Amino acid sequence: MSRYSKRISEKIEKSKKPSTPSPAKPGRDIVLIILICINFIFLMIGWSQLAILDRVIYILLEGALLSIYAQRHAKLSEKYTDWVKYFSFVCMGFAFLFFIYSCYLRYIAA
Repeated sequence: MSRYSKRISEKIEKSKKPSTPSPAKPGRDIVLIILICINFIFLMIGWSQLAILDRVIYILLEGALLSIYAQRHAKLSEKYTDWVKYFSFVCMGFAFLFFIYSCYLRYIAA
């Protein structure tokens, strides 16, 4: 019986200890940073060759990537974190819709 009470007391002590979050690994967002840089470079190099619709798609993708990065690294309140998350979803959604529209104009309507 004392063995069971010892186990129970150990479990209670473990649950009372505050769990500290594990520190974030440095460089976990390196892929996101690379995507942001590549998107920005493509946008700057191809600005004169891109159509208006393609520019809008790249700008929306850049906004979505930057807002994802801001959501992960900026010290924002919960309210503003939700706003940034929704902004990211809206940018990605509009970029996808404009991409579908661009494909329609180039391949189906042409």
